[in-house]
Amino acid sequence: MKHTRLTFAAFVVLMVGLGSSDSLRGIFSPVFSSHFALSATQLGLIVTVSYIGNLVFLLVGGNVIERFEKKKALLALAFALLCALTLTGCGEQETTVTVTLVNRSGHGITSVCITPSTDTDWGENYVDELLGDGESVLAVLGTYKESEIPTMWNILVYGEEDYILYDTSVDELDFELTDGDYVVFLPPEGEVPIEITNHYNPDEYDETPEDYSDDLTGYTFEEEEDLSAGLAPFVGCWKYDEEPFYLVIGDDYEWVAINLYGERVNPGQVVVQEGDIALYLPDGNYFTTLNETAYGGLSDEKGNSLTACDEIILLPVPDDELDQTASFPGGFPNVTINYPSQMEAHEHPSVSNALSFNAVMEAGTEDYYSNIMIAFQPISGYDDYMTQGAAVAKPYMKHMLDGLLSSMYGNKVLKSFGSNFKDNGDHYSMTGYLWLDGSIFNDGPNQPVRGCIEVRYYGPTGYALVAVTIAVEGRIRNYFDICNNMLETISYTAGWSTAPKPVPAQPASQYSDPGDYGSPYYWYDEDGDVWYWNGYENEFISYGSDGYIDTDSGEYMENNDAGWDYSDAYYDDYDPWSDPGDGWDDYAYDDEGWGDYF
Repeated sequence: MKHTRLTFAAFVVLMVGLGSSDSLRGIFSPVFSSHFALSATQLGLIVTVSYIGNLVFLLVGGNVIERFEKKKALLALAFALLCALTLTGCGEQETTVTVTLVNRSGHGITSVCITPSTDTDWGENYVDELLGDGESVLAVLGTYKESEIPTMWNILVYGEEDYILYDTSVDELDFELTDGDYVVFLPPEGEVPIEITNHYNPDEYDETPEDYSDDLTGYTFEEEEDLSAGLAPFVGCWKYDEEPFYLVIGDDYEWVAINLYGERVNPGQVVVQEGDIALYLPDGNYFTTLNETAYGGLSDEKGNSLTACDEIILLPVPDDELDQTASFPGGFPNVTINYPSQMEAHEHPSVSNALSFNAVMEAGTEDYYSNIMIAFQPISGYDDYMTQGAAVAKPYMKHMLDGLLSSMYGNKVLKSFGSNFKDNGDHYSMTGYLWLDGSIFNDGPNQPVRGCIEVRYYGPTGYALVAVTIAVEGRIRNYFDICNNMLETISYTAGWSTAPKPVPAQPASQYSDPGDYGSPYYWYDEDGDVWYWNGYENEFISYGSDGYIDTDSGEYMENNDAGWDYSDAYYDDYDPWSDPGDGWDDYAYDDEGWGDYF
């Protein structure tokens, strides 16, 4: 009887516990659904399966106890239950990360994306409708295994009119989030725009604007107004008069330095002092102090003066738009050429029919020793040879280039190294590459400068177009490309053709490759004259009496009596930028330490 009572009591306790657990299903269902991110269907399926399990095991357990010894049967069922409970502990537990988004920014929020810092996609938006100032919303960031829960997160927030309020991926500012945290969005102009906390008390954020200004900057609004008044004379864009740098000072107490090559010092801090401002570098180190001058400019502590400017003009680059137009002086007033606004054009002081182009902001830079000159120069004695095809014209173009170069620069030409000839259909061109004595400038550098000269023959006009680019080694390619861009816009044409006879549209049909695949080759026309198919059009090379096509190599060969045997060589495939300049170093200018920051 004693054992019976004990057993009965044990089963009573067991059934009360089971009944209580079963009755709590409905109460805790919303908690389970939120924690494990379950849908209503998934939650209903779990409850249904649990009841089916009860029914099945009641039937099985009853039959087992009736057929077998009760003690053994109970032990077996207890063992099975223990195994089942053990299985519930298998596998890594998963955790759902849920945070509360609180808007205390003073702006309406239309979109909030929060994603692990390792992801490249912003994912879903956790705000379905406008989240007003002071409002909050729950955001389920996802369910993760314990070992896979992200520790650092990026946050992207849009305000009204698609304006970005916060983008922590740009600022490289990651946040550590845990389940249950509050993400509080504060005014984006503040020092701490986003606050992460594990508790949220609205009263702590219901401060007056004046109180908030005190906490944010350490100044009252009255003091901030005084600081703004002290900063106002310094706000704007300033150019160092003697140094190749701009300073841009904003009303947000930040400054940026930009050199004339477009390189910049990232925003530093401006501190308003009594009568002046102090500039601090991005790393927090002191840089300089600026004062107002009596003439409306600024001066730093070293005595360097700065002048206000409406725009930032950099040194020219080949990508600059050619938005300015100049007309040639002398006998070519109807000929125009375009150039970038970063350069200025003027009539050359010593060369007739010539325009000279210099960088607007060249002072104080290595571009001071850079110049582009384009001129129409008189020539004679070449016309008869230029009408016989490219093969005959090529050595005479080299002779023309050297003659013009010698007449313009004389013994200032230290050496030339290679030239490049082109048949352009309506004109021939020859480009040469050289070193010039630095004394071609009145106060030139104590070392040679690079030069490129292009001569164009447009037909029997009595003139050749000459374009000369001069610069120090490190800048010659830049200005050479600019010059080539400018030459593409010149309005000059003589209506002349380099071919003395009509140009065939296609190469000779007797060749196996008609040029469809861009294969260049020489060929004879029906008159025995030599043409060159360059892959897309024909070029007249010479009359048959002046040259021939080698049957073995397929290359064009001159007859012994053809053309002018000019001694200086020219190179069609020469790389003009490969010449090291015999060890000459690039010209170096004194930037008074500014170069350390760029």
